[in-house]
Amino acid sequence: MTCASDETPESPVLASVVLSDGITTAAAVHAGRFLRLDRLVEGTPATLTDLVRRWEEFGDTVERALLGAAPRIAEDGAVLREVAVTAPVVGGQTYCAIGNYRGQLAQAAADVAAGAGEGSAGDADGRRLRADLERGWRERRATGAPYVALTGSVRIAGPFDPLELSADLTTLDWEVELAAVIGSCGAGLSPHAALDVVAGYCVANDLTLRGAVFRTDVPALGGDWLTSKGRPGWLPLGPWLVPASSVPDPDALGLALRLNGQQMQADRTSDMLFSVAEVIAHVSQHTELRPGDVVCTGSPAGFGAHYGRYLRAGDVVEAGVERLGTQRFTVVSESAAVGAGHGHS
Repeated sequence: MTCASDETPESPVLASVVLSDGITTAAAVHAGRFLRLDRLVEGTPATLTDLVRRWEEFGDTVERALLGAAPRIAEDGAVLREVAVTAPVVGGQTYCAIGNYRGQLAQAAADVAAGAGEGSAGDADGRRLRADLERGWRERRATGAPYVALTGSVRIAGPFDPLELSADLTTLDWEVELAAVIGSCGAGLSPHAALDVVAGYCVANDLTLRGAVFRTDVPALGGDWLTSKGRPGWLPLGPWLVPASSVPDPDALGLALRLNGQQMQADRTSDMLFSVAEVIAHVSQHTELRPGDVVCTGSPAGFGAHYGRYLRAGDVVEAGVERLGTQRFTVVSESAAVGAGHGHS
């Protein structure tokens, strides 16, 4: 596995790379080159996951070092394409906001209405539907809260890892998202203070087995997030971890997803019903956030369910967020991957 692209943001960022000797290390990345972070900042933890877990101790120093790191990376760094890029963090809890983009909620409602013969977004019924949705969103913002699923850390995969898919899973869907990586403990946070616990941001693709979200045997019990989201490799993260100080407004970023080169999702985080800070604060009201946890903030319109098109072997998926880079994976048949001796990195 190698880095799929030389694309990096304008300023140096962080990444987790696997060197030729198999050692995983934290790195500073810029302009298609990388430098081991412990050579840029002496004494930093060896891996990016360990750095995030000690962000309160090292975060400020690392952020300052990155600001002027471009010349040093250019002079002393190595070619990024010659190493593997892995997920920026592993092992923490993963929290995923559900139904947090207005456009996605409207699209889903219109799809349901069209399927029931109740009109489409282009007619009077569709306009009434949109007006009803707007009223519902205002009420939910005033009296409700984000809807967040707790999912497992085993889901986390690298940004360029092949996605193994068995033939019986026919409704696996994509969801490009902005993910916040937590760098300090937080419980009972207000939205005003919530972003203070964020070490940085990265791209996520919250893959979901759409046909398994609601169980027909127990329909009254709500979403089955274990079955629909829980398998290994179903949360690709990265490629980069961009420190929070380099993302002044996480609620003003573009994000998009392409399937085999065709754009399927495109929106801005400003379309979120609940802001990044509000989602993080909500999670902290019900559990304690810890360094290394990942909070995914929801996905915009354009799911495969809308197009009636789900992932299958041979597909190439590219998911990106403005300033945070683009991840890319190929879907491979599970039987083919086993036959080739492939395992997740």
